[in-house]
Amino acid sequence: MRRSPFTRLGRRAAVITGALILATALILATAVAAAPAISAMPAANTLYVTENGTGSVLSLPATGGNPSAVATGIAGPGGIAVSGDTLFVTAGASVVSVPAAGGSPTTLATGLGNAFDVAVSGGTLYVTEFDSGNVVALPAGGGTPSPVVTGLQQPVGVAVSGSTLYVTVAGAGTPGTGSVIAVPVTGGTPTVLAAGLNLPAGIDVSGGTLHVAVAGDGSVVSLPATGGTPTVLTTGLVRPFGLTVSAGTVYVAAAGDAGSSNGSVVSLPATGGTPTVLAAGLDQPFSVAATAACTGSLCIPFGS
Repeated sequence: MRRSPFTRLGRRAAVITGALILATALILATAVAAAPAISAMPAANTLYVTENGTGSVLSLPATGGNPSAVATGIAGPGGIAVSGDTLFVTAGASVVSVPAAGGSPTTLATGLGNAFDVAVSGGTLYVTEFDSGNVVALPAGGGTPSPVVTGLQQPVGVAVSGSTLYVTVAGAGTPGTGSVIAVPVTGGTPTVLAAGLNLPAGIDVSGGTLHVAVAGDGSVVSLPATGGTPTVLTTGLVRPFGLTVSAGTVYVAAAGDAGSSNGSVVSLPATGGTPTVLAAGLDQPFSVAATAACTGSLCIPFGS
């Protein structure tokens, strides 16, 4: 099995720090035309988690509970995003799609330089290439990736809001060299929103606020989407790589210690507080996506 970029990042971090192993039911017509066909909408208030250690994608209630397997046999599943009835997952050099109701993965793109995370907007996927230093875009139905931004030093997480991508950058892999940047979805010069972070990883945007999982020091922070000093929301997590925000709650995938199957998925208020464990005993959970509660006929998906 191909080694995951998450494991590789964790190993680099371990050497340096000594402490780390470093929907919608109603969709705009333009999005429908470009996105994969919808067959069965996932249940509201559901979390989807990549379990890197077992090569699986899991689902569980957003309130907590026993995970169920959605897909297995994926080599190095990492980032995950959900749109409609479809999950998008990075897997080493590839990006695959999986029905949210369960089923076999479909390869959408290959030959990537360690695809780390994925975000989806309408009919487009945005993927970070950790080794190649790029963020690329590709059709959600599959196709050839095209660069959005290049020359980054180990890009990790990605989120999209409107016409802007938000990306975490590990930097040199040493403490304090990580950053959060913004770049137009059409490409352009990145804007640094925060610097001096210790291996920032998962990222999501809610309203005018960014939430970031900082794997290097086990924390979750927030900052204005326009940039500013991060505010610590919680600490004490073990290798928090994945993060998503839904309905005022932050969900975090904490990978745990490598080889120990002590990974977990936790939740905390978007304003900060003590984490609540939703699932424990997982084998290297690296990313989490969420479907939101539905109101009337409208159900909006989240996740990056």
